[in-house]
Amino acid sequence: VRRLATEYVARAPAAVDEKFVFTLKQIFEESILGEIENVVSHARQVNRDLQHRGHVIAIALMCALTAISSYGYRGQHAAKFIRKHFRPDYHPHADQIYTLYRNSFMHSWNLFRASVYPDDTKIKLEGGAVAFGLLDFSQALVQATENFLETLESDASLQRNTLKRYKALRETARA
Repeated sequence: VRRLATEYVARAPAAVDEKFVFTLKQIFEESILGEIENVVSHARQVNRDLQHRGHVIAIALMCALTAISSYGYRGQHAAKFIRKHFRPDYHPHADQIYTLYRNSFMHSWNLFRASVYPDDTKIKLEGGAVAFGLLDFSQALVQATENFLETLESDASLQRNTLKRYKALRETARA
């Protein structure tokens, strides 16, 4: 994927075009979401489910959410991304997903006030906190990423933010 980005541009593009969207799609699908799916598939193959792999997969999913959402949104970008691109059942829980899941997993390696399941349980309130299955969240993130890329083609604000983020990342890459 690094090769894709370097072959596409020696510098960041000035505008969003079909080639740029394709490059982002490759980056998101191959180096982020695809690698997570490899871990999920392996865990299911070895364990039949995600038991004893849940934290690692959850952390990877939260990192993916953070990375992908940072292309299009500034400040609380993960919550904004969830409200704009995830399925509607995730929208009311965007802030809790960021604080209870992303922050707790990333900074504490644990969930103290929330639950996550090693399956495809749909998102729901449970004891006043959001709960969901890792497989459901993973599928929702894949669909949200597809929606983001579709929206990118026609949303000028999203295009500006994405180009700015890509340019900033591109400038840190080795040639």
